[in-house]
Amino acid sequence: MKLKYPYAMYDNGEFQGARTSKEWAEVLHVSVHLIRDYAREGRAYKGRYTFRAVREDDVGDKRQVNAVITVRDLEEFKWSLKTGAKFVYRDYRKDLVKGSRISSEKVVVVRKFRHIVKLVSLKDPESWVTMSYTELLRQRKDRMKKKKLASGR
Repeated sequence: MKLKYPYAMYDNGEFQGARTSKEWAEVLHVSVHLIRDYAREGRAYKGRYTFRAVREDDVGDKRQVNAVITVRDLEEFKWSLKTGAKFVYRDYRKDLVKGSRISSEKVVVVRKFRHIVKLVSLKDPESWVTMSYTELLRQRKDRMKKKKLASGR
């Protein structure tokens, strides 16, 4: 079963409603991936429609995911990312008995490609994973927010 996440659509900043990406794609006559990409990157479709992912908490109330990554930020991050930078890779595995299990490990950037980055585990240098620049930038922004909150500024 696929997870269905709603996306809130804004027409020139005015809220139009929340639907799944498939429903918005049918309304606007575009591809499903276009909705997801524009929501992830924070761009405006046709300079008019913006999308934001809406997630449900365990409590059931809806909140908006902080998707404030712009294309310019992403390009600057691509140029500033250096080999040897450290990140955390989280793996979500489905377990038949216990449900889902999250495992995390520290990884280091070893190679940059056009759209993805190859990272190697610090514990086991033979195992490697790939992550997108957007995931890495979101992780870095979250880390900066935590540092700000911890310092009290």
